[in-house]
Amino acid sequence: MELRASRLVLLAGLVVAACAPTASPRAVDPTTDVSATTAPVAPTPSPVPLAIASSTYGAIEIKTLPGDNCEVAVKVEPGAFGDGPPKILTGRADLTGALSFTYAAPLVPAGNGRHEVTCTGTQGVRSTWSQFDIGLKGLEAKSFTARIQAVDPIAGLDGVTTRLEPSLVAARDASVTRLNDTLVKEWSAATRGLGALKLVPSSADIVIYVVPGRSNSLHLTSPDGSQRILLYMVDDLGPVSTENSVAVALHELGHIWCCRGADAGPDGHWLKSIADPLLQGVDRFGLMTHPVTCLVFPGFVTCPNRFSERELHTMGFAEVPAPPADPCVSQANALVTQINALDASLASSRATIDATNARLPGLEGQIGSMERAYPGGMPPDVYATYTALISQYNALVNENNARVDAFNGDLEQRNALARQPLRC
Repeated sequence: MELRASRLVLLAGLVVAACAPTASPRAVDPTTDVSATTAPVAPTPSPVPLAIASSTYGAIEIKTLPGDNCEVAVKVEPGAFGDGPPKILTGRADLTGALSFTYAAPLVPAGNGRHEVTCTGTQGVRSTWSQFDIGLKGLEAKSFTARIQAVDPIAGLDGVTTRLEPSLVAARDASVTRLNDTLVKEWSAATRGLGALKLVPSSADIVIYVVPGRSNSLHLTSPDGSQRILLYMVDDLGPVSTENSVAVALHELGHIWCCRGADAGPDGHWLKSIADPLLQGVDRFGLMTHPVTCLVFPGFVTCPNRFSERELHTMGFAEVPAPPADPCVSQANALVTQINALDASLASSRATIDATNARLPGLEGQIGSMERAYPGGMPPDVYATYTALISQYNALVNENNARVDAFNGDLEQRNALARQPLRC
């Protein structure tokens, strides 16, 4: 799908025409009736010049009169999901009568387009047009444009039947702000510096619609080739946090290229999760598995935001460098390591406490049995055994109480770490 658009340069419009030649003078025959002589024909005025010197999808050059004000209507079919190019261009010809435009040429269906030119100046209004070809184009991960748009819950969005909820507008707006602030940087980091995404206010290659509704986010491709992304605020895992809306956007953008072939399912995800040896923590399987493996902490979820090497290959990157260390992943890994160590210690301590507690009833039974057997007093040898049992019982209780205190302290530390927010 990554064919380059063909470029067709047309020369259209009016050219300067020579004046009609004046008839040669001739003598009048004195025998001819002067009143019957044909009146001379007035010369035809020259057409005012207006020409399109070149015309391609994304650029046009015009030749007109110096100082003319010109308007170009760009007639292109944007497709079901596409933004399309800007519809109107305006400008003024320079002192030589030249005027040129370059404009955004986002992904649109292959076919034909038109430039319709109207120029106005001292010689009045003139118009002309030219047709240009639009070749089949695929998006390239190394350079493309995107636009973030919030979906209004009242107006809705064409093709979206999911019920939209005004109560999710605040989450929508927070995600829109986060995406606009960080997506460019995150795309570069996710692709190890190989890819470049540019956010634009209009005429984007692909639009990410942030939807205040409940459904799984998805990437859609129309039969005409135009594409869009729907990013929902609540999915199967629950509410999508502001931070994770970026990870979801990266995942859906990845579907432009990934994943296809024998190793992928019909839903565009890898059939088997394979760890990338150069990625760590939550990122180790990349971004294009299903379900996406996320790291869950109380109160928040953090999901992958780095593509694996095999995913980057599907995007057309042949040489893939080692990824830089991700401070967020490193911090999360350090927290998980500490929590796992405390969990192991807590499990061992609980087992010891439980084993000790299981011994205490037996000692209590022996002590009570001796007390009942000798209500008036115990013989010396029995009494020695009795006091030894009491000492053993008290020692176990004291040891277990200390273990319980330590256990509670470790548990409090563990829960504090689990509640600790990531500083990234």
